[in-house]
Amino acid sequence: MNVYLMSTFFMRLVYALFFVAFLKKRIFCLISPKKSMNHPVRFASTPPMNWRGISPRSFLLFSFSPFLLFCFSACVQKPEIPVPKPKGYFRLTTPVAAYQKWDSVFPFTFKYSESANLSFKKIENEIYWIDIQYPSLSAVFKMSFVPVKNNLHSLMWNEEEQVMFHVERRMTDDIQYSSVSDPEAKVYGRLYELEGKNVATPFKFWLTDSTHYFVKGVLYFDFAPNNDSLAPVIDFLKKDALYMIESWQWK
Repeated sequence: MNVYLMSTFFMRLVYALFFVAFLKKRIFCLISPKKSMNHPVRFASTPPMNWRGISPRSFLLFSFSPFLLFCFSACVQKPEIPVPKPKGYFRLTTPVAAYQKWDSVFPFTFKYSESANLSFKKIENEIYWIDIQYPSLSAVFKMSFVPVKNNLHSLMWNEEEQVMFHVERRMTDDIQYSSVSDPEAKVYGRLYELEGKNVATPFKFWLTDSTHYFVKGVLYFDFAPNNDSLAPVIDFLKKDALYMIESWQWK
């Protein structure tokens, strides 16, 4: 029991005692025998009475007891009701945009951010995973390199189905499509920008030379993101992805 409840209980108890005393005095006055001339009764000296037999002091105490109860209750500090803090998110600062060229045994080259770490791993025969990790942003572009073997249409349609999954489940508010077409460099592809708080990824893309190679990339965060609060970070990573795509060259 806290201090506020104890003080309120005490004030109510005092008020109840005053009320009981008032009732006792009132009932005693009603049932007490009247004075008789034949049988005189001597009473001790008592204070003057008014308002149906109630002494002025008792009357004042009873009249002002609610006011006293209010004053004492107001002086006691009420306990603070705990309020849950709003849900917070990571505060991320975007690095300075600077890029470096990546050239390896793969049949393509591109430029990526100097603040990112690149690694790759072979999954199956001629299929590789390429990760471009942003440690300071807790984000990663996960890319897959797959050779085209008369299945280009199937590979492209599979990417469309993954995007439509967000639409069917109402996980996205809007989807922005952009096409990539550079016949001179033989770079073709499509970009997807998914808007909404519940989307699995805010950005994904795929690129191909239309005959031999197919590369797809998806942006992920290492935590459950709120895409509205991460808008500046997502915009920064989109610009990095667009710069990478613009610098893409097949060997």
